[in-house]
Amino acid sequence: MRRILIHAGFALLLAVICLPAGAGDLERAAPEDLGFSPQRLERLSATLKDYVDKGQIAGSVTIVARHGKVAYLKAFGERDRASHSPMQPDTIFRIASQSKAIVTAAAMILQDEGKLLIQDPVSKYIPEFAHTTVAVPKDGGGYDVVPAKRPITIRDLMTHTSGYDYGDGIAADRWAAAGIQGYYFSSRDEPIGVTVAKMASLPASAQPGEKSSVRSSRKPPACRSTSSSPGRSSSRWT
Repeated sequence: MRRILIHAGFALLLAVICLPAGAGDLERAAPEDLGFSPQRLERLSATLKDYVDKGQIAGSVTIVARHGKVAYLKAFGERDRASHSPMQPDTIFRIASQSKAIVTAAAMILQDEGKLLIQDPVSKYIPEFAHTTVAVPKDGGGYDVVPAKRPITIRDLMTHTSGYDYGDGIAADRWAAAGIQGYYFSSRDEPIGVTVAKMASLPASAQPGEKSSVRSSRKPPACRSTSSSPGRSSSRWT
């Protein structure tokens, strides 16, 4: 059953990346016509319903699609436990770190189309990153701010080696003063480009390419560099 869930997850991810944004835009087809077993898909339904009944999840929306056609689309449970609002097939989810897969797929498609190279400096698309700095701790406490040894590349963002964290590293005081800490940016009352420009002016916690950290992808610059590339609108990925 776990394997079924994993494959369903991959199908969902591929649907998000490769197909139009709304499942309602896609043609429905019989599962067997798309190479799926209706009986096995119902096992998926039983498992997801069981997760809800046992309180393991509040709810879920699952789509399985192939060749631009939907074989399976169902909603389970509640989207809001407090109000007992039922989950709907078009419920919007905040997917957090799963956006990394979408942004990386977008970047690789752009590379395949010759519209960018992952070795390109981020500053080619976001000029504010042309001259970045790094905070270096001092033996007696505090830190110095030095120029970055080299430009941050798109590859650095994709491999979590940009040197940037959640703003709680060596120069946390400066990040706190700028009001840019943590990972949640949706509540900010400013365009993402403004936030990214502010980030570029703050010291990173490591030199580009020298330290790997899951925090070092910093999705805002990654998302903006992809959406800023020529010949491609970010709306394709939202």
